[in-house]
Amino acid sequence: MISKFSFQRLKKGALKYLVLESLNERPMRTYEIIKTIEKKFEGSYRPSTGSVYPVLKSLVEKNLVEVKVENNKKIYIITEKGKNELQEIKNKSLKLLGDNTKFSRQILQELLQIAFYLYDNRSKIDENNIQKIIEYLRNCRNQLKNVL
Repeated sequence: MISKFSFQRLKKGALKYLVLESLNERPMRTYEIIKTIEKKFEGSYRPSTGSVYPVLKSLVEKNLVEVKVENNKKIYIITEKGKNELQEIKNKSLKLLGDNTKFSRQILQELLQIAFYLYDNRSKIDENNIQKIIEYLRNCRNQLKNVL
């Protein structure tokens, strides 16, 4: 079973990747980063500013991102070191995913959406819902076995 701490680390690591990937497109303000990530997940996941700011702070401290102030607003820019880090993360993912990267990546994105959705709605999950959710997931796994 994955602990809350482990999930938080996974979420923070995924968020680090998503922030770097967003900034690789162009320099952005925090709000734009959040909207870009939300768009990637088609609205099913929207990171809070409270989760994005610590990631940005960490990325700045590690010189993966730099900050520029324009019109009293912070704009975050990925550095060369940040681009290299992003590429390393992608390369590790490619090794993990194997040859069918495009499809594997789409599948992982769907699984992450489910995990984030369940985590963000954990306060609504009671004993009755837990059993229903587990049943849905088991049915899904069984259906996947039939597909594969």
